[in-house]
Order: sequence, then structure tokens, then C-alpha cells
Amino acid sequence: MPTSAEAFCQRAIAYLKVQAPASDVIELTLSPADSPILQPFAQDLLVAYLVDEGESFAYVQQRHLDQAGISPQALHLIGLRNLAALAEERADVRAHGELFAVLLDGHFEASLLLLDEFWSQWYAQLLPNGAIAALPARDVLAFTDAANTTGIAQLHQLCERLQGDISHPLTSTLYRRNHFTWEALHETADL
Repeated sequence: MPTSAEAFCQRAIAYLKVQAPASDVIELTLSPADSPILQPFAQDLLVAYLVDEGESFAYVQQRHLDQAGISPQALHLIGLRNLAALAEERADVRAHGELFAVLLDGHFEASLLLLDEFWSQWYAQLLPNGAIAALPARDVLAFTDAANTTGIAQLHQLCERLQGDISHPLTSTLYRRNHFTWEALHETADL
């Protein structure tokens, strides 16, 4: 029978989070055991692991891994598996002009960047030249084909329109899928 820490970790969902700029960091010291598990993803984005507690989400912390005997790498695979299950059950991709908008659950839309199968299998037919994605908030994910300059302009407009008017902001940077990784899109060099 799994321990409560094991059961907790088995419910973790991979979650994209923005890394706070050094100028915004408030000096807060957590013990190593109380520190959330965070892994780098791309540029200013990190992967955290959340567990749905009904009314709120709890971060998986180092103490949970220690008690469960689970490595950060194993937690990452668990988090991706649970995110994929959520996406398979609830993700809805809709065309909107030159963009595709993803609807999920209001918490994990942007985190779908983490799922290789979402991009290389489920929706690859929409993106013959690769994907450019915008994730201005945790609950907003829009994408277009990498060769669609009108779509890319609409992604920029989306980020500008939502800037400062969202409760869980991520980034106004657009990301380009390059093979199985995501890189910040630098317009002059990348287009």
C-alpha cells in the first residue's frame, strides 16, 4: 500500500510557471524540505508539480519526494502522464482566425507546451511548418503554424491585449517548437 506521500506524488500534474525576475524576488528562505520541486523548461519558464486538493492546488515539495522515495525525474514523468490524461479527456482545440486556441480547465492550458505528443502527434497536422505558441497566462494557450506571419502577428496582439489584465500571468514571449524543445522566438533572427 502506498504511503500518503507516494499517493500525493502520484497525483502530481506538470505545471508551467514563470521564473520571477531577480529584481522581483522577495527574500524568502524555505528549508530544503519545504522547497517546491522546480525544473527549468525554456528561457524564463519553470516546471512545477501541482496536486489538486479540491479547493486549491498544493506544490510538490522536496519532503514529499523524500518521504515517497521518488526522484525528481520520476516525478516529472508522473506529472507529464497526468497532464496528458487531463488533456486527452478535456482539451479542445478551436480555430480562431489564423490561430488555434486551446481550452482545457482554466489552470493547465499553457502547461500543454510540455506534452510532446500534443504537438508531434495529436495536432501535428495543423502545423506542417512547426509551431509558434503564446502563453500569456496559465489558462491561455494559442498557437499557429510557424510559416503563418499573420498568425504570429495575432499571437503578439493577443499577448499585448492581455498584458496586465490577467490573474496568473506567464510571459508575453512567443515560443517556437524546434524538434522536441521550445525556444523563445526572436523575430529578427527566427523569421
